[in-house]
Amino acid sequence: MKNIENLFDYTVGQFETIDHLLTMGVGAHLAALVFFFLLSRLVAPRYRVATALSCIVMVSAGLILVSQAGMWTNAFALEDGVYKLQDITFNNGYRYVNWMITIPCLLTQLLIVLNYGKKEIVKKATILVVLAWGMIITGYVGQLYEVEDLNALCIWGAISTVFFVAMNFIVGTSIAAQRKTMTNGTNTTIMKVFWLMMFAWALYPVAYLVPAFMNTADGVVVRQLLFTIADISSKVIYGVMITYIAIRQSASIGYKPALKALGRDVNDDLRI
Repeated sequence: MKNIENLFDYTVGQFETIDHLLTMGVGAHLAALVFFFLLSRLVAPRYRVATALSCIVMVSAGLILVSQAGMWTNAFALEDGVYKLQDITFNNGYRYVNWMITIPCLLTQLLIVLNYGKKEIVKKATILVVLAWGMIITGYVGQLYEVEDLNALCIWGAISTVFFVAMNFIVGTSIAAQRKTMTNGTNTTIMKVFWLMMFAWALYPVAYLVPAFMNTADGVVVRQLLFTIADISSKVIYGVMITYIAIRQSASIGYKPALKALGRDVNDDLRI
């Protein structure tokens, strides 16, 4: 019983709200997978890996949310008008395993559309992935204590935050350094991406700390709401914006499918 979700009984409304949130997350990621797959043909080869990574993120996140939704409905049963825990418990830890895959993909996507060369992408991605994994692993350890020891939860959360801040510092400085290389108006869009990242990623530590400030059934609903908003914002909406940037920059180098998609004239001398 490692997570607070297993501590409470839930009203029908509370239980169904969480069930619907998890289902909405599944639907959003699967729909986005189709969207990114269809739009990949509009992206020039030099940026296409970014769109492919969005597809990987959607598959990975979608599958883990299917698992979470199934675990939630299996863990509780309606008894005397409330949902009570059964023999199977609900576990948020699987989210952390998923983030080990998705966050490196999200960070690498960003470096690709920032027009870094291959060597620089590998170098920066390696540093960012190490920081991301440090953040995720320490956060995973911390959430194991959320039922029994809130001090340990907060200590491990503080350690995780150190990695979080360092990672975002590199993201911010990388965007600042490369904005001048971005074309077709994407230098302004990339700043919107940055602020979206800061908003969405800030929701995860708030959700992590829910046991410390709202250790109730309503708090569980709030936590799953925060997770869902963060998941859709940081993966689906982020992926849409990255793909938009990739298409516009593809058009700026003369890639014909991107030009057509944007309603631009296609001249014979443009690169295909």
